[in-house]
Amino acid sequence: MVERREALRDWALAVGLTLFGWAQLALVPLFLTGSGHPGRPPGRRIPPPFIQLPEAAPTWIAFALVALAAAPLVWRRRYPRTVLAATVLFAGVYDQLHQPPVLIVLAPLIALYTVGSLTERRTLVYATILAIAFSLVTTLPAQPSVRMFAEGVRVVAMFAFAAALGDATRNRRAYVAEVEQRALEAERTRDEEARRRVEEERLRIARELHDVTAHSLSIIAVQAGAAQRVVHHDAEAANRALETIRTTSKASLDELRAILGVLRGGDDGTPLAPAGSVTRIGEMASTVESAGVRVELHTVGLEDLPAYADLSAYRIVQEALTNVVRHAGAKHATVSLRSDGEVLSVEVSDDGSARPVEVAAEGHGIAGMRERVIALGGEFSAGPAPGGGFRVDAHIPLVGGGV
Repeated sequence: MVERREALRDWALAVGLTLFGWAQLALVPLFLTGSGHPGRPPGRRIPPPFIQLPEAAPTWIAFALVALAAAPLVWRRRYPRTVLAATVLFAGVYDQLHQPPVLIVLAPLIALYTVGSLTERRTLVYATILAIAFSLVTTLPAQPSVRMFAEGVRVVAMFAFAAALGDATRNRRAYVAEVEQRALEAERTRDEEARRRVEEERLRIARELHDVTAHSLSIIAVQAGAAQRVVHHDAEAANRALETIRTTSKASLDELRAILGVLRGGDDGTPLAPAGSVTRIGEMASTVESAGVRVELHTVGLEDLPAYADLSAYRIVQEALTNVVRHAGAKHATVSLRSDGEVLSVEVSDDGSARPVEVAAEGHGIAGMRERVIALGGEFSAGPAPGGGFRVDAHIPLVGGGV
């Protein structure tokens, strides 16, 4: 559609320039010897001083050359250099035949402007020099000696102005195109960044929900099974199991409510971070012990941990102990958290069967722990321990992390 409109404009330009030249030629006889107005005696009209009159009326050759000089402008966008050469040639031939003066030079000027707007500057410079040289050669010999200098300055000035205007147009188009490209690139980058942030947030929320629900539901399932086995002959043990279920489900609901508060922006007064901290690992260990796994806890230097490291360590221990309860069949687990001010080391090991835990690694738990640690710039490993059982080892940087 754009190309069609440009082609129509070029056709209109060529036709309009041709008709303009023909109109000038048609007016020439009014200044020649012959009848002018009724009642006025025959004689030569007195023209304004700036008009140089011909000695004879224009011929059909003059009309043809005007049309031939303007016609190539139809293809000026497709073949700019060829069109320039054609228009300069026909304009030069017109000057050599000493035809009545018309503004046929407009065609070469428009063609030179097009060359400047569509080609590189070096091509424009060469085209301008050649066009000026050819025009001077064909124009100056027909001029009186007293006017040759002024005519030369006029030709050079016209072609130089057309070339400069074309070059300025090309520069402006390039600038506008670059600005538009930068805007598109910025928009694309902004969209990609938004999608990346949404994906990261989605994964973070998925990890939080998985950590909360997997741990709590595992403990609840183990305690419910224990209560079912002893409810008829050991009411006290059944009550302890039910109490563990109650406290575990309440804590899980509190954490889920905190996560939902993050999604809602805290508009209901809930904290803007999930309720997870290394200070609560003791409570978690007690809950796991109620499921039949003895937990040995070692902590060193956990004061004033950054919030991201505090929460991440809690989630890693939570997920690791959940896997121990659900898959390992272990009787004993060791949880070690040590901080030297630069790195927080988290290690969870058990004495159970490593194979079931390897099967669990195919799910989302260990993958989520790895993603969490790597996102913080840390190191993570999980696999069978040398002496048997399974071990989860994570190192979270405390300096420059959390970004």
